[in-house]
Amino acid sequence: MSFLCIGGIWGAHMGNRMDLGDSRRRHWHELNFWLWAFMRNADAYLLSSAALDQEFSSEAVDWQASVRKHEFLMRESTLAAHHFVTSMGVLIRVLKLAQNLFPEVQPPFSRASHLLKEGKELRDMVEHAYGKGGYLTGGGHHPERFIREDAGIAADATSTIIKDGKHWLGNRLCVEHVIVEVQAIKAAADRIKPPRPR
Repeated sequence: MSFLCIGGIWGAHMGNRMDLGDSRRRHWHELNFWLWAFMRNADAYLLSSAALDQEFSSEAVDWQASVRKHEFLMRESTLAAHHFVTSMGVLIRVLKLAQNLFPEVQPPFSRASHLLKEGKELRDMVEHAYGKGGYLTGGGHHPERFIREDAGIAADATSTIIKDGKHWLGNRLCVEHVIVEVQAIKAAADRIKPPRPR
């Protein structure tokens, strides 16, 4: 019997069986996948936000159609932000391990202070915002930190604030700043040659 597993890291990869013990190759794949996913989701979020901003600034000819389009774009932007935040959370976990296996990524990762300071907490709060005991119902591990105030603007962790042309998720994480930090990590990771399978 033959099979081909697409995706994942434990099955076949590019037509070859991957040894479960081939840790370095597996981690190389994870590192590069989650760097790619982060950048893809960052681009998707910024594009959806730009479309929403354009809709806000356009003159409504058909009010009903405008309301439907606005609602659609709000959903797209909210979903894109959620995907960005969750992929960022996974990337942080992958990078914590990868820096030990691939020393090339350690210097730019250790300099990614905005990602490390705000990224994990934002991901945790967004992931645990909903449902019984979630942050939006007054629960969570640190409910006092769920709402962040800065320069007289208060927003919860699920919100986006656009100030000075920058996107601040939860009024704490600047998307554009984190993208620059991750681009430096990705540049280092791109120079790592793929480990040969055992």
